[in-house]
Amino acid sequence: MPEIINLVALVVFVLALCWRLDRIRRGNGGLQALAMTVAIAAMTLAFVVSAKTSAHVLDEYVYVGVSRWLFYALLALGVAALIVVFFFPRAGATRERRAGHEALPLVVALIGLQVALLVTPSSLRTSSLSEWSAKNWGFALFYVIASAYLAYGFGACVHNVRKFYRMAQGYLRFSLALLILGFALLAVASVLQVLAVVGSVSGLVQGVNQLIAVRTLDIVGVVAFLVGISFPMLHSRWTGLAARRRHRRDATALEPLWELVTAAIPEVVLPTESSSPTQRLHREVVEIRDALTQLSPLVPEEFDDVDDEVKVAMLRDAVDAYRDEGGASGPVRPMVPADGAGLDAEAAPLIRLSRCVAVEDASVDSAA
Repeated sequence: MPEIINLVALVVFVLALCWRLDRIRRGNGGLQALAMTVAIAAMTLAFVVSAKTSAHVLDEYVYVGVSRWLFYALLALGVAALIVVFFFPRAGATRERRAGHEALPLVVALIGLQVALLVTPSSLRTSSLSEWSAKNWGFALFYVIASAYLAYGFGACVHNVRKFYRMAQGYLRFSLALLILGFALLAVASVLQVLAVVGSVSGLVQGVNQLIAVRTLDIVGVVAFLVGISFPMLHSRWTGLAARRRHRRDATALEPLWELVTAAIPEVVLPTESSSPTQRLHREVVEIRDALTQLSPLVPEEFDDVDDEVKVAMLRDAVDAYRDEGGASGPVRPMVPADGAGLDAEAAPLIRLSRCVAVEDASVDSAA
């Protein structure tokens, strides 16, 4: 089970890293974005060095135990970066200043891990954490330092994320709730691991049950964290796909009205530069509204007060008059007001008219 969780985590972090690099490429920079990229990259590399093959190569060609030090060092770096990411700025405290403050405990922890590893016998450096291995004080010190720093980091993340959670809404609130849960479980697991190691070294407490609880909390916490950190990306992707499907459907629905008005005024048709559904819908809306504006002198003033079926009849008469007269003279006016702001609201009333055009065209074809 832990191997499966690690594999899934690695895949998620690799995808998240690619997403972050793409966001940076698009120009969304700043310290927070950089810290998020560092956090994801560090945790991705942590899972890479913890793999059996990678750990074996590192331990054989560098020195015994370096894979374990790298794993916890990268985790610590990732957690420190997350503290910066989720730092809630306030008067007199900026994200840049917090990043500087976090450097000190991180460096102290990394040096402590290296010293503890060096005083640990080589035969124990690659051993799993257990009551027996924790009897060695160097081995125990390594895990106490690592777990204590992670407990501090995850606790700080919980404290910071809670401030954002109070103001968040919608899917972001759900994502932050999962992050709080994940960070809290990981913090508790780290504290329990410290207690288990100290108990094993002192002989006062049997740490078997605590270690089992630590592994369980770690797994649940990692899953909650992964879902929480990935949810905005997944939501954004799903929203984008849904918008493209909707815009493709709306663009198709606009075609009857578009064909009606552009057949009379073909000069409003813009060059096609993109085949995306959103660009296609936007182009059709612009072209239809341009054509309607040019037709407006030929459309009766009561156009906005009648039903859509009557509006379509008025538009057909205006199109015929435009063709017969070779144009339109008189003051122009905006027609078919939008339902609100945004592309979808601009397109909605036009789609209703277009459907009426399609119904009339279909009835004419069936009668013929």
